[in-house]
Amino acid sequence: MRYLFTTIPGASHMLPLAPLAHAALAAGHDVLVAANGSARTTAASAGLHTVATDDGRSVTPYDDLVRRFTETDVSWNLTPGEVIEHVAGVFAEVAGGMADGLVDVAKTWNADAVVYPPPAVAGLLAARAAGIPAVLHGIGTRRPTFRPALNRLAPVAERFGVAALDEAEVEIDLSPASLETIHQDAPHQGGAGHTLPMRYAPYTGGAELPDWALRRGEKPRIAVTLGSLRVFYSDGAHLRDILKGTEELDVEVVLTTSGAELTALPAPLPGHVRTVDWMPLRALLATCDAIVHHGGMGTMYAAFDAGVPQLGVPMAHDDGWANAQVPAARGAGLMLEGREATGADIAAALRELLGEPRYRLASQEVAAEMRTMPTPADVMNRLSTLLGTAS
Repeated sequence: MRYLFTTIPGASHMLPLAPLAHAALAAGHDVLVAANGSARTTAASAGLHTVATDDGRSVTPYDDLVRRFTETDVSWNLTPGEVIEHVAGVFAEVAGGMADGLVDVAKTWNADAVVYPPPAVAGLLAARAAGIPAVLHGIGTRRPTFRPALNRLAPVAERFGVAALDEAEVEIDLSPASLETIHQDAPHQGGAGHTLPMRYAPYTGGAELPDWALRRGEKPRIAVTLGSLRVFYSDGAHLRDILKGTEELDVEVVLTTSGAELTALPAPLPGHVRTVDWMPLRALLATCDAIVHHGGMGTMYAAFDAGVPQLGVPMAHDDGWANAQVPAARGAGLMLEGREATGADIAAALRELLGEPRYRLASQEVAAEMRTMPTPADVMNRLSTLLGTAS
């Protein structure tokens, strides 16, 4: 079969799709990724064939959204409903920029199915326009195709002769059962004809690992990350209180920087802090006792997979804010408002995470639960049989 993968122009939205794409290739299927921006670069770096959906028009609104939510207070000045509507407009604009190229690729390449994550509503449109099945691929806690963006995409759908944008035929669900009872806003109502559970595989690419990363140190090790986007780090001002909060804890800190110039941090950094531009989280978390992060879905699920307690410090009132509530609700972590948290707040939270065994126990329970879920290889076999029977 020929699987066409697509996503919005962000690396973090491509990474969760890579394990299934690799499983498809290993099973002898053809795979093509149609995307743009850092998502396309990430796919190519993962060894996947890629094509651009457009000349860059889909990237600009996405980059602008990230910049507004990280560099201004706009997200904190909006209600949750207003945030959803604001994001929906951007995702619909992204989808509109991708639509012509994506539909053309689906038809020209003779794709048998389109695989897309919830925000990439152009994936569902392309499947409908090409008359092939749509596969909704989760990226963490279970969510449907982003309906508010779909509604705004209706005029574009009409141009392709698509009367209705109903839910995908198949949904791939990465959410372990104990997280299904935790809803950031409203319970996921489903809608796909078939749901295939799949274990989350924390793929973040390959790397040459330093020797220290293979073994635990003499002190507890804490990972600190604000994700893969350099704009999240700015000049490092958001990180000052986080690092200050670790000074009195007798710990080792590994800070990922995404290559940003963190001029707001003290120079030299405290002796207990080690920086790396980037390191695959799966490798880093293997020797960590806790992680402090921005609420990114991929970071959160990588920590769950590793059984590592989490401290969420979301810097914007966006998806990260909702995501950071999940480990806290599961008993696997704590959450602070990134803008308001002081060094003392960080220290108190980390002291509790490291000193109370129940957080690690809850984290390890989720990790064990995830390991009972079908692997991407298992799911690919089931998916291909399911779609082959339906065709």
